[in-house]
Amino acid sequence: MENTNSAQPEQLRELLAQRVEVQRADLVAGYFAVLRESLFSNRAEVRPSMLKSIASDEADALLNFLRHADFSGAERGERLHQAGFNAGAILKLGQVTRQFLLNHLENSQIAPMLVLVDVYQEAIIEGFVQSIDKEKLIELERVRNALQHSDS
Repeated sequence: MENTNSAQPEQLRELLAQRVEVQRADLVAGYFAVLRESLFSNRAEVRPSMLKSIASDEADALLNFLRHADFSGAERGERLHQAGFNAGAILKLGQVTRQFLLNHLENSQIAPMLVLVDVYQEAIIEGFVQSIDKEKLIELERVRNALQHSDS
């Protein structure tokens, strides 16, 4: 007899999406809490009035990832960096995601869920780091241009 608890990737994605939808308020509250905790360690662009919206957007991004296999978290990571969040906040959001999903799964679903969430988190971190790199390249170009103008 087949074990129905070890869901196929598409079935697991749908199951997780349903859990997120049903308990969305709890997930958003968890995201909001870590964003609020890390507020003063982020860049000045992050305003307290933005946190609820960002927490809600984070839940939406997770749902999009779960519902659409071609969704990439890289764009989300880039947006989080552009909004002014630091790497610590990004890692804490990932912890909230994993803990939330762990609390709503059976034991046999945990390992496949962790693999799926790792794929999502890796994409977010990749987008975050790419955004940092892009920002640094822009700044280096400004410095280079300023030095060229001062030499002229």
